[in-house]
Amino acid sequence: MVGIVDEALGVDGDDALKISSYKNALVDFIKRTDTPMTIGVQGEWGSGKTSLLNQIWNDLDHFNKTDNEIDDFKQIWINSWEHSLLCSPEECLMKIINEIIIDLLDADIDKKRSEKISKGVNNIMKGALRIGSSLTLGVAGVNAVDDIFSENANSIKELREQLKVLVAEIKTLETNRYGKVIIYVDDLDRIDPKDAVSILELLKNIFNIKDCVFVLAIDYQVVVKGLVGKFGKPTPENEWEFRAFFDKIIQLPFSMPMGNYDIANYVLGLLDKINFYDGKDELDSDLIDQFVSKSIGGNPRSIKRLINSLALIKILNEKDAEDSTDDATKDKDTAMVMFAMVCLQIAHPEIYQLFSDNPNFREWDEDLAYRETQKKEEADENWIKNFEQATNTDNFNEPWEQCLFRVCYINPRRRAKASAISEFISIFDEQFNKKEIVSMIESALGQTAVTSVSSKENPNIRPPKGSYKPHFVSGYEAWKLNRIEKDDLINKHPDFPSEESENTINKYIKFLKSEPYNAVDFDPSKTMDDHQSDYVIKYAGGISIYYKKKKIGAINIHIKYKKEYIYIETATHPKHDSAPLIFTKSGIEFDHKRKIREVDEVNKVIKGDGYRAEFKKAEFLASEKTISNDVLRFLIDESSEVSSVPEIAKKQVTSKKIDLYIEAFKQKTKDSNDYKESVKFLREYFDEKNKKRIDL
Repeated sequence: MVGIVDEALGVDGDDALKISSYKNALVDFIKRTDTPMTIGVQGEWGSGKTSLLNQIWNDLDHFNKTDNEIDDFKQIWINSWEHSLLCSPEECLMKIINEIIIDLLDADIDKKRSEKISKGVNNIMKGALRIGSSLTLGVAGVNAVDDIFSENANSIKELREQLKVLVAEIKTLETNRYGKVIIYVDDLDRIDPKDAVSILELLKNIFNIKDCVFVLAIDYQVVVKGLVGKFGKPTPENEWEFRAFFDKIIQLPFSMPMGNYDIANYVLGLLDKINFYDGKDELDSDLIDQFVSKSIGGNPRSIKRLINSLALIKILNEKDAEDSTDDATKDKDTAMVMFAMVCLQIAHPEIYQLFSDNPNFREWDEDLAYRETQKKEEADENWIKNFEQATNTDNFNEPWEQCLFRVCYINPRRRAKASAISEFISIFDEQFNKKEIVSMIESALGQTAVTSVSSKENPNIRPPKGSYKPHFVSGYEAWKLNRIEKDDLINKHPDFPSEESENTINKYIKFLKSEPYNAVDFDPSKTMDDHQSDYVIKYAGGISIYYKKKKIGAINIHIKYKKEYIYIETATHPKHDSAPLIFTKSGIEFDHKRKIREVDEVNKVIKGDGYRAEFKKAEFLASEKTISNDVLRFLIDESSEVSSVPEIAKKQVTSKKIDLYIEAFKQKTKDSNDYKESVKFLREYFDEKNKKRIDL
């Protein structure tokens, strides 16, 4: 088998999701329940509602064939979406009713009596359709039901009475006894919500008949959307009206138990069907469950899309080489990383694209975040508070995680999933070889690009097998062109970069490449260990300098108020931690990158910038100031010392240390020593009076 068809589980299908206990309970309930009864099977689109209905049907049908002690169940299946095609909502309502009646009449072996009832029903249906067709589109929703069941619609009332008689009569047939009529109504969530609500109410009114059980596949949220025209937009004040309507229609709500699906078993079964993995060691079911649950979730439809993508990727791998020993899916870890990247591709294509552009997630930093968001996240009035809260958790206390938080923050949907995405990526570090994981991610990106959906003008195109390289830029000229393209500066700032800005950036790079630093540009084909210098310059959102694989500074061009500002970072040295540095001869000032601006003891509120405390920053107009070689030497030498001397690094005030003081300030009582110490530190450390002047 190559692909997985996106269709519901058949009546005799394998219960790979392991929900048989729920199905068995529903079947037992249907057998025993008093009538009339309406069961609402709730779940998001693709969650498996139709599959569950199929399994219930199968169990009751098996019961009909094997148990002769109790009357059988007459089962009727209605696909509401099929009836809604190419017809008005009113016609759809009547066609559904008509199909149910025809199925009921089929149970009557007395053909003369069946024909007589059928003729009467047809006359009633014609009258009902006339009522429906007379309605304007504006009242075709829930109001249509009210009109049909008005005092003047006697033909519909007559229909309900005849149905009562019909259901009662077919129970007495000696040759085909029926104890209950089970009517399944599927695909209501594929119809316009207001029409779905109309169908629900109409069915409830007509078939509120003894011995009838309705099993409806519909989500509560569809009902809510369908009632907006009647109750207005949902609010805390009118929420009870939506719930009351739902409760009037549905006597037993049942939610699809997606949280209890055996995802690993389901996925492994589908992977086996497409022969995805050919290795000797078994795939880790727990790892599969983690990757799926933290990305696409347990929705069977999304999982089938995942499997089909992997099926195509496997075929392409096999086509690339006659010798399948080079097939990536023969190695367990490589196969799992490929699996994970397709999960990410489907659930969060923007984060997949972030990996595609920057495969080494450990090197994600503020420069990359700026390149992706232009600091749009900071426009939100709650940004500082939310960022501080996030960085106090394990999910966002590393630089790469904070970059991820910024990228996720600007999109409400991604923001809500940010923690799960962080945990998803952390699995790479926790479960795989730390030295090999980046190269495995790069390989997976090259092989999975063919199934990627990208909004970029030049999405990834799958290269020949083994030739995939990450998209790093190398050198200043490539960086400049990349900035112009990525930030769309051709029209907004056609003169970018200005001559002054370009001179300052090139001076910084030239100084780093001279003695004694001898910095080299980062080569994407090598690891950081392979470069012939301790100092490596990386060109991404900004231009960063690394010493012995640790970032010690950066330079960039920020555009604010239609002007170009030079932005420089430098690692803080313990002897200057609490002091903004002012270089008197140039007038350039380096302040805390993370800065507490207000300590409100009354409300226990901290206000300030939520950046890394390990760096200081300077910003100035390139047209007004320049940075001297003496200042650059001072910055690089001190930053290098912090990076290479453990005793000095230990004394550095880190973000984690500041977070501990902030936590004590917010959580401890005001009379405690921890609280008093936190207030003292937060006030004194960031005091503007601490500025240190350096004569350079």
